[in-house]
Amino acid sequence: MSKADRLRRAAGSQALVRIKRSPRNADRIDGIVVAVGSKWALIAHTGDGGFFEGLIAIRVKDVVTVKRDLSFEERFARTQPEWPPTAPANLDLDTTAGLLRGMSAISPMIAIEQERRFHSRMAWIGVVHEITKRWLWLRLVRPNATWRKRPLGYKLRRITKVFISDRYLTALAAIAGTGPTH
Repeated sequence: MSKADRLRRAAGSQALVRIKRSPRNADRIDGIVVAVGSKWALIAHTGDGGFFEGLIAIRVKDVVTVKRDLSFEERFARTQPEWPPTAPANLDLDTTAGLLRGMSAISPMIAIEQERRFHSRMAWIGVVHEITKRWLWLRLVRPNATWRKRPLGYKLRRITKVFISDRYLTALAAIAGTGPTH
């Protein structure tokens, strides 16, 4: 069974799953698979206890295992107001540029990771400035919650994970101000 088929089966079951990915330093994703495209899978991410924490898109090719989580967290997730989690309409999971455009339309801020580029988990959080055929340009929020003046570029092919969360990312935006100044 292919990686995409395993993810599609998980999406059909609406079961809480644990997804192990490559490379080795990539974090495990816990949640409910809500959509699968040719390049990207979208997961309604759950944190400790089964609380929904946002949407995570991961590359299908990076999936190593998809295992059902048999803990109480799935039963708890089903009691949350976000249940059942669904994929946003018209989200492009077949291209990286389309995914980024769609995710940035849903949330004012996005986080990306490039797990193959660095041997540790590093996330960049910001507002999309521009998306070209090969590059994403982000206006970043610094660790001290101030805006970086100039956007930084990231090669689309190196992005391995995209994350949005109303709670987490919007809180950062509030701390940093209403948004980057142009």
